[in-house]
Amino acid sequence: MTAAAAPGPARGTLDRALRAYLVISKRVVAVVAIAFLALMVVVNGIEITSRGLFGPSFVWVQEISILSAMWIYFFAYGLIAKDEEYIRVDILPSAASPQLRTAIGLFARLATIAFHATVVWVGIEAWRFLGLFRTSILDWPESLFVLPILLGAIDILITECIHLRSSLVARMSPESA
Repeated sequence: MTAAAAPGPARGTLDRALRAYLVISKRVVAVVAIAFLALMVVVNGIEITSRGLFGPSFVWVQEISILSAMWIYFFAYGLIAKDEEYIRVDILPSAASPQLRTAIGLFARLATIAFHATVVWVGIEAWRFLGLFRTSILDWPESLFVLPILLGAIDILITECIHLRSSLVARMSPESA
């Protein structure tokens, strides 16, 4: 048994902490996405009612709806990542040898991590740049529109690293040998 695969209190503590992150962050992400969905429904309900009864439209509804949609989309994607419920095309990997399937899975996980690391980097740069500008109606910082992308990508990046670690540790365990 290698030192990396050896069970111990440090590994057990780390595993518990990583599992706790996945559980707690999944709840937080779900609550935030649901809250923004509720906000979007209420705001658009007020808009529809106002238009129907009084005629005028609220100019701020579009900004709130777009911002809410971004929170919903990127946090819902975070939920998909936590449950590993990605859309996959398994026809070719299922015909491959177990070693090739493992390599494909590892490559896909690393590509996902690289992609989200890039999104985080670009998100930070966009946050800095867009902070110079304000929205035309509510006079909010334009960088608010990047915040859900940035936070969602950070969460997905952490989640994917946890899943990668879990799969590597499982492969190194004596039971998988």
